[in-house]
Amino acid sequence: MNLGGNSQTIRQFLWLPPWYPIIWEELVYWRSKFWLYLATYMLSPLIFLLSFGFGVGQRVRLIMPSGVSYLEFLVPGVVALALFNNGVTSVIVRMFYHRLHFYSFEAYRLAPVSTLSLWLGYALSGMLRGLLAGLVVLGMVIFLVPIRLNWLFIGSMALTSFCFGSFGVLIGLLLRSFDDHALATEFFLVPMTFLSGTLIPVERLPGLLQPIVWLFPLTPVAQLLRTTLAGTGFPGELAAMVGGWTLLFFLLGWFRLSRLDT
Repeated sequence: MNLGGNSQTIRQFLWLPPWYPIIWEELVYWRSKFWLYLATYMLSPLIFLLSFGFGVGQRVRLIMPSGVSYLEFLVPGVVALALFNNGVTSVIVRMFYHRLHFYSFEAYRLAPVSTLSLWLGYALSGMLRGLLAGLVVLGMVIFLVPIRLNWLFIGSMALTSFCFGSFGVLIGLLLRSFDDHALATEFFLVPMTFLSGTLIPVERLPGLLQPIVWLFPLTPVAQLLRTTLAGTGFPGELAAMVGGWTLLFFLLGWFRLSRLDT
């Protein structure tokens, strides 16, 4: 029985895209560990909200540059961190083990799937992981902080999730060992987490750091989510910056993927 031919015929009949097996694998893994993921998505944001928002923010009464309370400032930053940490890290870990441990990544490369479809499958899986984490955080925050959601904010979440999924693909393709994974975490992911205006306003950072942190993709993301959640309009310049980062990650990731040895 020609299972490969039957699978291809079924895919063509259902008009499924060539990258759908990567997404399907991710969904199957989600279902097997749904409650574990739900707990991990909630834990870090809850700690940030309780310690910084309800703890430090209430006692210090920090006056923000925009005139809002620190808790109102913190909520979109925590959502941005959920999108960033889960979107980027999930793709990095998945590609690391698939490429360098299980060697299952080569099965996708040997299949009749284009380089673009392979990149898109992993980027979309990271996007879905980050977006799910962000929605879980929003569901939790609604019970703690009175916020009003709008479609611009949800659309900004989708855009930034795809950006971070693309970023995770690029880093995952560059890793060569477990030491590279640790270096990427310590020198790129951790500084972006704390210096991108998510927990502390960029205006409160030392003057030397303020222009530097705008070189991090998480900085315009945090500002974009904060502006759209406030309902003061859609900042096209920030959205263009996020789109530019996404395009850069795509070009670099596609170039790296096309140069990998089979």
